[in-house]
Amino acid sequence: MSTSQPGVDALRSCEAFYRKYAIYPTDHHHTVMPLWAAHTYAATAFDTSPRLFLDSAVPGSGKTRTLELLDETACNPLMAFSASPAALIRTIDQGGRTILMDEIDTLYNKGSGNGSEDITAVVNAGYKNGARVPRCVGQGADIQVVELDAYAPMALAGLHSNVPEAVRSRSIHFRMKKRKPSEKVSPFYRRDVAEEAAPIREAFEAWIVPQFDALRASRPRLPKGVEDRPAEVWEPLLAIADLAGGEWPKRAREACKHFVFAKSGYARPIGIDLLADIKTVFGDSEKMASADLVAALVAIPDAGWNDVRGSFLNQAALANFLRPFDVRPKDLKYPGNKVVKGYRVDGDGGLAEAWERNLAADAEEVDEGQDDAVPAPIPSGAATPATPATAQVTAPKVVAPPVAGSEGATKPATDIKPLTSKVAEVAPVAPSQGRGGKKSARAWLLEQEATA
Repeated sequence: MSTSQPGVDALRSCEAFYRKYAIYPTDHHHTVMPLWAAHTYAATAFDTSPRLFLDSAVPGSGKTRTLELLDETACNPLMAFSASPAALIRTIDQGGRTILMDEIDTLYNKGSGNGSEDITAVVNAGYKNGARVPRCVGQGADIQVVELDAYAPMALAGLHSNVPEAVRSRSIHFRMKKRKPSEKVSPFYRRDVAEEAAPIREAFEAWIVPQFDALRASRPRLPKGVEDRPAEVWEPLLAIADLAGGEWPKRAREACKHFVFAKSGYARPIGIDLLADIKTVFGDSEKMASADLVAALVAIPDAGWNDVRGSFLNQAALANFLRPFDVRPKDLKYPGNKVVKGYRVDGDGGLAEAWERNLAADAEEVDEGQDDAVPAPIPSGAATPATPATAQVTAPKVVAPPVAGSEGATKPATDIKPLTSKVAEVAPVAPSQGRGGKKSARAWLLEQEATA
């Protein structure tokens, strides 16, 4: 292994910076923070950009401080307080911005009327690379429909609120907590912190931007059980960790399993809770009468089935809750030719398929047989000082295969198509409106092109 580890050094410095000014509930949170900030410098290399969603039960839990730290370390950040949907989408369309939104609980409070549907559409659409939002521009008869780019990294913070599930499912969720009296952090003076963070931004730019093609070609190995939407959310951060090497690939995958399989603080849909409790009640049984099932559910301590929307759970309500899952009561035969309505595990209208489709596996089940071998780092070639980015953007590059015999984290991309445009042909990015010295990755590329 090379003695030079720019990625490891950059991520460690960023983590130390965060630890100096903020306390997070677990070390996994401290792993995610520098990886998320790093991914903003090459967000367009990935298919998705995971939202970082911070909430808490009470104020003063470190949400705003976290956004302030990201404002100093992420690529070309914009702290967007009470931004209108129109202003937000046009800012994103300029390119190269990292959007930081605080106090989103005021946006999603019932009856707020602040365009929450439009903001949600921007947040959700902008999660996917290439997403575009059509908008009408002009006045009177001179109206044109334009398509605006909606893709951008985004961090959201607010008190525990009714944030839509569609937003949370695209996010890495930080449930923030107030610091204990014994937990101390350094005083946060913005004018001093900005200077302290400058070397971190420079390190991220120097390390990540020249490796854009390597990140674009990466296919990181995901922990067992991380599939579909969670896989989309975590792929960029795992790719960044693999590019860095050192301890970061293992740390990133441990953090991934922690957040994906953690019990959410949000209430699940009532039907999912019902399926889970029915599975517990059934145990090894293959069938159960509706009356017996209702009685067993009502008897579960603290489950709340004795007060469902103001009344006890009954057989009719049970059937209504289960109908959307294609689970229906059947005639069950018991000794003595007794026939009663009830539910079966197997067969048409049974519970087995509903359980399999809707109840996520426990973390213990998912971890069984998990391969925790440290993946091979993404190979990276040294770029010449004169043209560190141009050669990598204008010419296709094939990532070398993992070391023979190793459990590589990144699959080689054998059919990489060249990009359709060169850096010089990209429209200039609007100047940063954030702290001085913060440039977008694209702006950095343009500077390198100009000085080549």
